[in-house]
Amino acid sequence: MTLSSLFLICPSACAFSLAMATRGGPAALLLAGLLMLAAPARAAGGDPAPQGESQQEVFDTMTTTRVERILRSFSDVKWRELDNNAYLIQLNDGLKMRLVKRDKSLMLAAAWGGQRLTLNRVNEWNRAKRFAKAYLDNENDPVLESDYELTGGVTEQNVKEWMKTFVYFAKEFQKYLNE
Repeated sequence: MTLSSLFLICPSACAFSLAMATRGGPAALLLAGLLMLAAPARAAGGDPAPQGESQQEVFDTMTTTRVERILRSFSDVKWRELDNNAYLIQLNDGLKMRLVKRDKSLMLAAAWGGQRLTLNRVNEWNRAKRFAKAYLDNENDPVLESDYELTGGVTEQNVKEWMKTFVYFAKEFQKYLNE
């Protein structure tokens, strides 16, 4: 980002900061940069950006309350807690998934009992696709799984997008099973 683009974001604070910086040398320039960063973000029309959109809480530990709030946000999902760390999720179209919660990670998995898939086809899927890995479980049923690491921080929106991505790939995998 250039100084001129920063000026467009926060013209009043930046004008003052740049004027002071040109008189005071490197220390003043550093202060000017800090003032620019501290200025409230502005939307395209010059109004402050809505708080909910620009400043979602960043977290690195998943709580039961947070998981359930995220699950309730989806209108096409039924879910129930299996135990303190796992949930059974069912979409309106019948797709079932299991969500496993750990403090610093999440895992989504979907299994297709009674469907047969060769290891060669599983390997083809894994070579061609990202974000969700396939394998055969102990009964040779196909399973699709995705892990999500929270270390470093995420928002609820990030988690929702990861879940939507998994659902997309689960539906693609279901089609793949029928090919």
